[in-house]
Amino acid sequence: MAAKLLNLAAVASLAILACSFGTTPANAVSLDMSPNHARSFGHHQLIAKKKRATTGRCKPRPTSSSVAVVSTTSTKPVTTTKAATTTSTKKTSTKASATPSATAVAISGNNGNGKAGLAWINPSSVSLVPFVTEKTGRIYSWSPWKPDAAAAAGLGDLFVPMLWGPSQAADFQRLAVAGYANAALGPNEPDLSGQANLSPATVVSMWWQYMQPLVSKGYRLGTAAVTSGSSGKPWLQSFFSQCSGCTVDFVALHWYGTDAQAFIAYVEDFHTTFGKPIWVTEFACMDFAGGAQADLAQINTFMNTVTAWMDSTSYVEQYFAFGFMHDMGNVNPLDTMLGSNNQPNALGNSYLH
Repeated sequence: MAAKLLNLAAVASLAILACSFGTTPANAVSLDMSPNHARSFGHHQLIAKKKRATTGRCKPRPTSSSVAVVSTTSTKPVTTTKAATTTSTKKTSTKASATPSATAVAISGNNGNGKAGLAWINPSSVSLVPFVTEKTGRIYSWSPWKPDAAAAAGLGDLFVPMLWGPSQAADFQRLAVAGYANAALGPNEPDLSGQANLSPATVVSMWWQYMQPLVSKGYRLGTAAVTSGSSGKPWLQSFFSQCSGCTVDFVALHWYGTDAQAFIAYVEDFHTTFGKPIWVTEFACMDFAGGAQADLAQINTFMNTVTAWMDSTSYVEQYFAFGFMHDMGNVNPLDTMLGSNNQPNALGNSYLH
């Protein structure tokens, strides 16, 4: 009897530890993977977790402890491995013009005209082939690791590695070589404590060490993707003021809300402010301000409106809807674009055609 009671107590303790409750609104995929993570995504079911208001439920967890998932509380994220933030300083001899480099590879989507990107963290057993249309553009994974399924789908050359944060810096530097890709993304939501959580000065230092050398390898460079919260735009303005001489080819941003016109105005403002092409690397029809969530008809209207506008707007080069996954975390599950059969659902097909 005593042994049974001890077992019950242990199970209860694990259940308590498995759940955490975030209190600070945020705007991000909580996905930071260990630098020792294997290249093959088939080894893990990677779980995307959005971080907004308290949900009162256990948050989804990866099936392998080798994937380091950032905490969704308002405290500083804890990962299974921790790399020290680089303190290297820029060297005058390595500076490049702030204008797009002469060696940069021109942006082109699949068949040369696709803007609709795939934000993808599914295992390699999920085929990417059904998601490739003439509208499909690039693919990224919130990391430097290229999905194994990308090559079979003809997307291997369209992968965009991300320098998520310091914990992935070594693998980013090892993988992002000439021929691996031709564009790269800076850190994920550095203005947010639950995500990369980096000061502009730290990212400038990382830029000179990890991003700037990619220019000579034929890469175009995109900024850190800031949140659409009040801290996002000021963070990016501070980064630009401190990164004199850095090569920045496009600005990455995230946006969540339910008003299509507000989305359009936000993207227009970023283009006006920074004067560079735009990549919207996360967006969804999702109310994080406590209002009612959109129904499927409203989500379809939102998606059709904003994608049509981005398709017709020359300075928007790429966009990536949040939704090609089964577990949407704290995001409205109606935003998912992946069906139970691992094929695009109706919303996914609308996005891709």
